[in-house]
Amino acid sequence: MKNSRTESVRGRIEEVKLKKHITFNTSLITKAVIEIDHINHGLNKKTGILNAKKRTDFSLTEIEKFLMLLDGEYIMARNHKGRVSQFEVRVDCPVKGRFFGKEFIMIFDTDYDKPDQIHTITLYPGW
Repeated sequence: MKNSRTESVRGRIEEVKLKKHITFNTSLITKAVIEIDHINHGLNKKTGILNAKKRTDFSLTEIEKFLMLLDGEYIMARNHKGRVSQFEVRVDCPVKGRFFGKEFIMIFDTDYDKPDQIHTITLYPGW
């Protein structure tokens, strides 16, 4: 499966096939939808649009390393919207470099109608 790309108010969104499948909340996850610009820029709280200045510079491969941290985990959802479960977890950065080992907050969701997919909404520093 080739990666697919879309654009939105929140920037570039990529759908990727995971190099290594993960099991999360008993579901086998094979695909990820990653809001890469939202992750790297963040959203302005007043306008809802992307900040001009980057807060991080993670690649899709590096975001996949964060997702690998969820393998084998069972986590209670923070919220539900219809058939979508929303999660917020604190994780230590697995990417070598200036953020390695630092705490990040990862916000993502899963959809009961797409059990093989995880949607990574954002990832921001937790310090």
